[in-house]
Amino acid sequence: YDIKLTRAVAEAVDIPVIASGGAGNVNHIYQALTEGKAEAALVASIVHYGTYSIRQIKEELRERGIEVRL
Repeated sequence: YDIKLTRAVAEAVDIPVIASGGAGNVNHIYQALTEGKAEAALVASIVHYGTYSIRQIKEELRERGIEVRL
């Protein structure tokens, strides 16, 4: 994710921003949601190729204080 760009957009608009493109691990998703101020983040390759399951991602984010639905 381009964290700086995501944050700039999130701060400039009054609608939810979804980070897209760049999730290589759960920390990248966490950064997009915290530093980037995104409301959500798209994940594709890390799930499609079996690096993480959706459940694993959500559990790790939850452990780091991100509100997720399990």
